[in-house]
Amino acid sequence: MSPGAARVLAVSLVCLLLTGCLALPTRSLTAIVFSGTADNAALAVKDVGGAVSHQLPLINAVGTVLSSRQLEQLAADGRVERVVVSESSDSDVASNERSSEVSNWLDASKTRRSVNPQLMRYIEADKHSLTGKGVGIALIDTGLAPLSQRNDGSPGIAVGYNAIMKAEGHVTDYSGHGTHLASLLTGFGTSFKGIAPDAAVIPIKAFNTEDEANVLDVIEGIQWAVDHRKRYNLRVLNLSMSASAELPYHVDPLNRALTAAWNAGLVVVVSAGNDGPYAGSVTAPGNNPWLISVGAADFQAVNGWRDVAPFSGRGPTRSGHIKPDILAPGTLLAGVRPMNAKRPASESIITDPNGYWVASGASQAAAVASGIIALLLESRPELSNHDVKCLLANTARPLSNNQGRRISPFAQGRGLINLQDALASAQTLCEERLEGIDPDTALEGAFKGR
Repeated sequence: MSPGAARVLAVSLVCLLLTGCLALPTRSLTAIVFSGTADNAALAVKDVGGAVSHQLPLINAVGTVLSSRQLEQLAADGRVERVVVSESSDSDVASNERSSEVSNWLDASKTRRSVNPQLMRYIEADKHSLTGKGVGIALIDTGLAPLSQRNDGSPGIAVGYNAIMKAEGHVTDYSGHGTHLASLLTGFGTSFKGIAPDAAVIPIKAFNTEDEANVLDVIEGIQWAVDHRKRYNLRVLNLSMSASAELPYHVDPLNRALTAAWNAGLVVVVSAGNDGPYAGSVTAPGNNPWLISVGAADFQAVNGWRDVAPFSGRGPTRSGHIKPDILAPGTLLAGVRPMNAKRPASESIITDPNGYWVASGASQAAAVASGIIALLLESRPELSNHDVKCLLANTARPLSNNQGRRISPFAQGRGLINLQDALASAQTLCEERLEGIDPDTALEGAFKGR
């Protein structure tokens, strides 16, 4: 590689499914081109005969679709700092193979009851008057079902943005993933009040009917959230998704966009992924040390949330960081499934006696954490995202196994999220606080190579 030449890297398809992504049959030449500014990147693309599909000033880049010859030309352009190719192949997408522990857990969960009432008791919803009022939560996901296609009342929506079409509105959810998460936040019918029923959920549609997304559309959604954060008082950005983590977090375009969103002031909440229980199974963007990465705690009838769900992603990350940061309830949660939603044939749909969809995943855990954060921000709107991260870290409840031995931090981070103690705490300093550090700095954790 000659001095000054751009590096051409690969980033895999992003996906939401606990059951794994479907591999696309052909190689994609979708590319993200980085330069000193997005305008310079656009000029470089046009000079090789390409067309810009996505303007991404948040990361000084543009999205495009190019031939391999055009990519080679870009890599030799002195204006171009890096070209990242987004491709999908059998080796890139999440594996459909599960451990026997996860398979056994999934089979057993089919006969277990939903735990929404226990969740509301855990956050002591009847002991405080917090509802998330005035707090905007951007939910980058599959969209949200319209009123005419829902089983009951729709969550409160301030606006919707379709990152695929690059237009406000048109966020219909044909998968159900986004609608399920939104209903956990703002409630449904008369049976579940919701964690933050008066929060303004802003659905940003970036995923298709297969729960798959072009990484450019996800970054487009992040860009929109950052651009509109003041208009809608967006304080929280939730991204419950999983992508491969073969690129260093500080190079990966998706992670770079989310770090920029964090540095713009948003509390960015992401899932740890569903590839556990193996060490090093936290997926991107859960591997980003700047963000609040959430793993799934499993509910046990006798002792509540005292264990980590076997599917929940474990650390350390490739850069040596402890992830997830915290756990949140993430199993057996009932929510709304749109009547026209289509789920993969391999996925068992479990419903409660009222017909609500009972789902489990790190996605649900991240959404629960986002709702709790909305309550915290309603009570203490002066808190920064760094403050929120440290309050949650310092007040989380560490979990121990049946023998009384504390569960590894690589499985639980600091422990189970704890709203009441966070509301009362003044401890806004912690090891995870990265305030004042250049976001382009490649941060190395203490556990690299283990």
